[in-house]
Amino acid sequence: MKNKKLTHFTLIDLVERKIQFTKTNPIFDQNEFKHNNEGERLAYREMLSDMKEMKEDEFLDKYLHLLKTLAKKFESNAFTDKREQEKMTGYNNGIVFVLKCIDPIYEFDLEEYPLPDVE
Repeated sequence: MKNKKLTHFTLIDLVERKIQFTKTNPIFDQNEFKHNNEGERLAYREMLSDMKEMKEDEFLDKYLHLLKTLAKKFESNAFTDKREQEKMTGYNNGIVFVLKCIDPIYEFDLEEYPLPDVE
């Protein structure tokens, strides 16, 4: 870990640490969470790439749309293979983790809890 001032600590730093943690996690059995971790790292790598290119609104639009698409697939049981389901669960969780860092409201299903109109 780098010992930088926290005022210089970025979302990219946080995501890079999450990737490293999923690779080396000494707490849980790596084999048991292999597919979940694979999906989570996939989400983080994609998001890292987009963080370097996109503005916040564009980033949020893309990943909120992805979450809605994933939710529909989970509801319709589109993932019949257990490994694929675990991988996509990790992918979903990775996206939610990053979006929560941007704004904690994204931890919640915004269709279930619509935001009030603000003037």
